[in-house]
Amino acid sequence: MNEAATFTESARKRHLDFDLGPGAHQCWYPMALSPDVPVGKVIGADLADGRIVLYRGEDGTVRAMSAYCRHMGADLSAGGDVVGNDIRCPYHHWAYGDGGVCNTIPSGDRVPRGSNLVHLPTQEQFGLIWVFLGETPLYDLQTFKSFDPDKHVYRSFQVQMEDKLKVEPWVFTTNVFDIVHLRFLHGMDIAGTEIEEVSPYLRRMYWIATHSGEKDEGELRLGIDVFGANSVRTEGEMNGRLHWYISASTPFGPGDTRFFFTVITTKGDGQEDFLDSSQALATRLINEDLPVLNNMRFGTPRLVASDNALGKFIRAAREYPRTTLDALETAANRPKATTTIAD
Repeated sequence: MNEAATFTESARKRHLDFDLGPGAHQCWYPMALSPDVPVGKVIGADLADGRIVLYRGEDGTVRAMSAYCRHMGADLSAGGDVVGNDIRCPYHHWAYGDGGVCNTIPSGDRVPRGSNLVHLPTQEQFGLIWVFLGETPLYDLQTFKSFDPDKHVYRSFQVQMEDKLKVEPWVFTTNVFDIVHLRFLHGMDIAGTEIEEVSPYLRRMYWIATHSGEKDEGELRLGIDVFGANSVRTEGEMNGRLHWYISASTPFGPGDTRFFFTVITTKGDGQEDFLDSSQALATRLINEDLPVLNNMRFGTPRLVASDNALGKFIRAAREYPRTTLDALETAANRPKATTTIAD
């Protein structure tokens, strides 16, 4: 018996149990802060298995498209410019508009078939730019319907991380359902937990959390909604003050998951101090998880009764639809179906 070969196969199996395939889950992903993409600006970012560009047209709308020109493969974020509401390649000035359609070739040649970019669904709210990885969103972007700009103030930010998070967003999201780890790693005692599976794309929980020991930061009362495989929305209180937030993680390429937050509270005395405390809490919690998650040896979990919610989410993540930018680019260039009307 070749023990080395057996061990290698066993290790490979442990890895594959948490390897859900190429690309990423079809979710809404925050990609940038709104001020980072002013009118006329183009930025590039890796996403899942590929790369996209974000740009803001003269109409003020942010668009997200696959990054590489279909002509010669130039990266549109490396010198590409915005013309009206189109993005123009720096190499030969091919221009792409809504739907990712190549609508201008200055040489005068006919646009060849298969020249569309992927145009991903995009939304902007609370100072964050969100992109859906897929042809059509599977669910609405999470928001706060009760938000009132006259009563509430928000802050959106990217979390400053001490290291890259090397696992996919869904792996981090398991933390929300891992009640036991919250007690031992983060010093949070959770009570009153209930879990409801609202849809394949939404799970709901209720927490009453108190911090203990050196990490005492008061009491949290939260209703928690988990959207897709990567985002959490809460509505509740911290130390008696309104405390809402949306957190989400994005796979900026393999082995580089990053986090964005929107935190909301009531306007009034102490609002900036409260937002500072909320940002510090979010930053601390994420950085406490980094060394654990980055050094885990994944395998088939041996779950116990108190891991019931965790197990349900892991199974859901394995069944959740995924895609790649390559697949979306192929779909963007499918021949259009034609309808024949009978005589």
